[in-house]
Amino acid sequence: MKVSFLGACSLIICTSLTAHAAAIDIPTQVSAADKFIDALKHQRFKEATAMFTLSQMQDTLAAERMLKKIDEGLGGFSTMQPISNLPDGESIKLEVPALKTVAPKGQKFRRLRYTSTAGDGDPIFYELNISSDDTPPTVMSFGVHFPTADAHLTARAIYLVKLISP
Repeated sequence: MKVSFLGACSLIICTSLTAHAAAIDIPTQVSAADKFIDALKHQRFKEATAMFTLSQMQDTLAAERMLKKIDEGLGGFSTMQPISNLPDGESIKLEVPALKTVAPKGQKFRRLRYTSTAGDGDPIFYELNISSDDTPPTVMSFGVHFPTADAHLTARAIYLVKLISP
């Protein structure tokens, strides 16, 4: 197969421009999520709470206490790793702040998911919703998912929710 010099150059230029555009287009939401997760991993709960959307935070002190209780009750923030999807099956969800709706109508957000191993050795899953129409992005909600695939995990989930809930 013969490729002309001009064709090869235009292919290189197009590839270069596409790669450059992709590098510029790194979402700031991911950076905000990384900052939030880093604050949780290093037990800087006040810093993490300050990243929440102000209009949805009724009591920042209560949210900060809840994040501390999640860390004390589970012990899994330090081992959080990103995942693409939550596992299939049922779970009990605990959300910070406790809201009836995640996003006000029409507000855009990005959902990121994480997993870690709790102190008891069982998995815990997290869901972080970051606004995508604010500058800078803010945390809309942070949910903890406790799997309930069998009777043992359901009992564990109920116990942990009671332990952590305000």
